[in-house]
Amino acid sequence: MSKKIHVYGIVQGVGFRPFVYRIAHEHGLRGYVLNFGNGVEIWIEGDDKSMEEFLHDLNTKNPPLSKIDKVLIENTSHKGFDDFTIKKSKKSSRIKSSIIPPDVNICEGCLSEMFDPSDHRYRYPFTVCTNCGPRYTTVSDLPYDRQNTTMIDFPLCEKCNEEYTSPMDRRYHAQPTCCSDCGPRTMLYDDKRELVLESDRDEAIIKTAELLDDGSIVAIKGIGGIHIAVRATEDASLLRLRKNLGRAEQPFAVMTRDINTARSFTLVDQTEEQLLTSYRKPIVVLEKSDECHLSEYVAPGLHNVAVMLPYAGLHHLLFRRLKEPTCVMTSANLPGRPMVKSNAEALEKLDGIVDYYLLHNRRIANRTDDSVVRVIGDKTSFIRRSRGYVPEPIRMPFTFEIDALGVGPELNTTVTILSGNQAYVSQYIGNTKKIETLRYHNEVVEHLKRLTGITPLIWGCDLHPRFNTTHYAMENAEKTIKVQHHHAHLVSLMADAALPINARIIGIAADGVGYGTDGTIWGGEILEVGYDGFTRRASLETQPMPGGDVATYYPSRMVLGILSKVLSDDELAKIKLRFRHESERRIVIEQLRRDFNVVRTTSTGRVLDAISVLLGITYYRSYEGEPAMKLESAARHGKNLEIPLRFKTERNGGKRMVLDTTQILLNVYENLDVPRADLAFSAEDAIATGLAELAIDAAGKGDIGTIGLSGGVAYNAHITTRIREIVEANDFTFIRHDKIPNGDGGVSLGQAIVASLSNRKV
Repeated sequence: MSKKIHVYGIVQGVGFRPFVYRIAHEHGLRGYVLNFGNGVEIWIEGDDKSMEEFLHDLNTKNPPLSKIDKVLIENTSHKGFDDFTIKKSKKSSRIKSSIIPPDVNICEGCLSEMFDPSDHRYRYPFTVCTNCGPRYTTVSDLPYDRQNTTMIDFPLCEKCNEEYTSPMDRRYHAQPTCCSDCGPRTMLYDDKRELVLESDRDEAIIKTAELLDDGSIVAIKGIGGIHIAVRATEDASLLRLRKNLGRAEQPFAVMTRDINTARSFTLVDQTEEQLLTSYRKPIVVLEKSDECHLSEYVAPGLHNVAVMLPYAGLHHLLFRRLKEPTCVMTSANLPGRPMVKSNAEALEKLDGIVDYYLLHNRRIANRTDDSVVRVIGDKTSFIRRSRGYVPEPIRMPFTFEIDALGVGPELNTTVTILSGNQAYVSQYIGNTKKIETLRYHNEVVEHLKRLTGITPLIWGCDLHPRFNTTHYAMENAEKTIKVQHHHAHLVSLMADAALPINARIIGIAADGVGYGTDGTIWGGEILEVGYDGFTRRASLETQPMPGGDVATYYPSRMVLGILSKVLSDDELAKIKLRFRHESERRIVIEQLRRDFNVVRTTSTGRVLDAISVLLGITYYRSYEGEPAMKLESAARHGKNLEIPLRFKTERNGGKRMVLDTTQILLNVYENLDVPRADLAFSAEDAIATGLAELAIDAAGKGDIGTIGLSGGVAYNAHITTRIREIVEANDFTFIRHDKIPNGDGGVSLGQAIVASLSNRKV
């Protein structure tokens, strides 16, 4: 009796072949196992009972980092093998549904070896095995063998080769296997680019710890890119870093020694602890505790801070030596540009920003930023889905007949390849307005196509005519489908919630900007949505945006624009607001009076920005979402004044019910003597309540039982929780994301889905 088995999923680089080898020998079977381009092939010969037991173990005892998506079994002719062996890999493209695993945390076994004086990997920062370490960031092609990774630069020494070639060893075909005799080395450079120290163990890391404790700013090369590190408790060094980077207010992530240290300055619940200590090791956004001892310049004006634990051997060695248990560990990039990944880039682009460079000579094939998550209620919300998760595919609720690609929007973008019932969502890419980031975006597209073996037949892109990603799709795809931004948001939500192909929901899409089908800027939408299309049912009130994009950076313009509907020019001139210069106020009022260079928007983000600046919380938006994030922090301990809501009908572009946001802002303006926290809380609550009531009304009229929330505003815990409470209190099902980012990082998936289904006949 013989069987040929193909296994698809995360089955390369996770110890799957030695696992198969072991269980085959345990059951007395003969044959072979090998990697092929997109899976694992197994041939077994033996009696029926032994093969049945083998197949049971194959599905129930597989390695912890593996994930089986599909097993195909066929009976074959007997070949008469004498033994069971592991054969050399071969390429195949018959089925396109497997991919390498993500980069994961160093395992306890490797950590133990790294701190064992008797072990030959003692104090070696690149210690890894089959169960841990870098994967995606090292690979350039499939099958996932050493020659197709950046480890090809490091020929194995005799001892490592013995482990690598022994099927019973946990380093059997662990592609990043190395030691101090054959693997990467660390180098410490000063700000003159001169080599201070080179080491094959941790000597350069020890010196780096001393420099950080003394207040130096150090670039540190990790797994997927380069971080910039500095003490998290020293104001002067942090202010110097902010000045050097041009990040006046944007919050920095911190890395802290262990979970107990994290508890010393944050509030950590059980779900957050599980995330922090998981093998994926994401950054988790945590609420600051009353005893938070970090410098206020780590996360200025915010009630929370982004925290991660060490995940690479280098990090563990560093934090064992640091006196300071918590350091800023932020991505090394200038605003809007990709994370720096190579030594040459670091020495060139970080010149004048850092004092020292702790680098190593292992190349990074695919830069991958740290993942960022926030727990809101009972769900994990991805702010950035990247290291630790990518390129692990996300299972779709149904099978797609046409392979498709979503190129993403403009900001915080990702790309997605969709094939069968799998979606391959890329790592975080960033702001494609910048030419460097656009180039990186295009590289990610080609790399993801190569690794999956998928050539998408149709591409989805944003409706906005000026997005660089839209131009890229139009120039490179044989067929392109333009997808409205908020439709893409809500389609990705439907897939995230595993809704069937004919499902319909009422979706609340609340964010900063999305190009509408009427040529205006949307961002506070109530849409009736299916995978195949949408109807706009309601929205926030359309508001003037004087100066267009300028108003997104200087929200005082939005205050004047909104209140110009109910206040005279003289009254607008007296509102206490900051401008770059006093003449700007007069110019904006004149713009509004003449309706010159005034864009129209229903954006929830712009209303939140206006409330934030009217309350004196912010003046200038120095990073994406800043005014709204600081408004949420200001509202933390506020009381609800229950701002009265007013709904009305707008007739521009059709007849549509809208929430009167002018009255909400006017109410805030007329009550500025009330404690700021109460006004902030009440304004957020009013917007959440208004959006929920509009959605409930639309759901009732359409006889639809499910209401969902997507878009960047869904990261606001107060607004999201309030919408959920109201929706569920009215006996509707409420859905939101938990596997795919709420924000623009999830849009590429929605684009790919809409594109793939564009020719479907219902």
